[in-house]
Amino acid sequence: MSLFEIELNKDFKILNSSVFLNEQDFKKYYKSNKLNDGYDDNIQELVNPYKFNIHQDKFVIYGYHYDYKEIENVIVSNVYELNCDCNEINLYPEWLLFLIAIKKNKIQFISEREFDKYLPYFKYIAEIRYKKFIIRNVRNYIKYNEYSSVNNYRKTLHDNFLKYLNSTRHKIEDLYSFLDFLYKFYQELKENEKYKLMWNLELYIEETIILLRDQDIPFDEIYQNVFKYMRGTYSVLHEVYLYKPLYIKESKHYFRSYVQKINTLFNEQITTDDLIKQLMQDEKMQDTLLYYLELTKRFNANKRNELVMSALIKATVLGIEEVIRYKFNCTERDKLNLYDKCIKKICSGSHQLKPYYDLINPVMNNEDFFMKFDELCKMTDSLEKYLMVYYHSRNYLAHNNIDMNNFFWGDDGQRTVISNVIDSLLIILYKLSKVENEATYETTN
Repeated sequence: MSLFEIELNKDFKILNSSVFLNEQDFKKYYKSNKLNDGYDDNIQELVNPYKFNIHQDKFVIYGYHYDYKEIENVIVSNVYELNCDCNEINLYPEWLLFLIAIKKNKIQFISEREFDKYLPYFKYIAEIRYKKFIIRNVRNYIKYNEYSSVNNYRKTLHDNFLKYLNSTRHKIEDLYSFLDFLYKFYQELKENEKYKLMWNLELYIEETIILLRDQDIPFDEIYQNVFKYMRGTYSVLHEVYLYKPLYIKESKHYFRSYVQKINTLFNEQITTDDLIKQLMQDEKMQDTLLYYLELTKRFNANKRNELVMSALIKATVLGIEEVIRYKFNCTERDKLNLYDKCIKKICSGSHQLKPYYDLINPVMNNEDFFMKFDELCKMTDSLEKYLMVYYHSRNYLAHNNIDMNNFFWGDDGQRTVISNVIDSLLIILYKLSKVENEATYETTN
């Protein structure tokens, strides 16, 4: 089973926590993230040097109500300067979970000294998350007679928060260094099967990426620079947050085999880079391209999960149907007559589709369908052939339980059906990428 398909209780997540936690809540996360070694141990010695002492009237805490100006003051202030020598209320920052993991030797190759080097950045990210939490939940901190002003409060607080961020920017090279450290930490947690803590660390990775984006660093540049001395074909950050445009570009090798076929079918002279650039022009195609890539990877794998394969092929085929309908302004009702209303519009001289269309009857039994479909797949390559490979496979997938053996392997084990269906997907996507809309298409053809 994939790591990211494990079902877990969500209580371990700090995503929606108030960041600075009371002792009870901190212990809850400490235990739910499996840092207690299975028993109720005393962690005061570990956390006391880092606990946060505050007055409730100078800090925004759940259970208390504040004037708007008091909340605003917290948003525009460095929250760590609100710390005091009192023992009125003790709070524990969420990043202490990561430090405790190091102190308790849960991680092999990250030292406490290395963590301390980046502690100012953990503190800054925690501050950002805390202020965002207050802004999102400001209704919980004001008196009921001010509820009508919640939207205005939230907008003004957000504007002040952005000003604070601009006044406290970190150097770009320092943020990159921190992001490298976070990814190294992430991998160490993964290797030691501390998955819950690993997923919580993703929040700090995400916020650091946002800080770099706030300084106008493009996503591509961020993803290509992080841990670049260890990266392979893909940016390591895709493992944490998939950035679709770059991921598709980095999957260049999965498109290379189609260039010659496309050049022959459409009498063109494109390169692999040209193909990807053309496909990427339309943002609506990105999800379908991702489905295609995942399908192709599994198709070429030594061990396939055919249930996952069947779900992916359905998702890809239906995704392309949505692109077809969008390109030619086909309505929801038109999907009931997809051939006449939409498919015919993809090629000029649509009468050439009819022999391929008539080859397969929608009421055929499974055995006859696969016999005729195999015959269709072995015909000479043409746009018309691949349109009908797509169309007939779409009808089969929409109305039948998939015969795994015939659809993915075939009687001869040559995988003829699935190979041609996958080919048709990319060929049609390329053809659709050249179409702006129905009106301009009909004019130019």
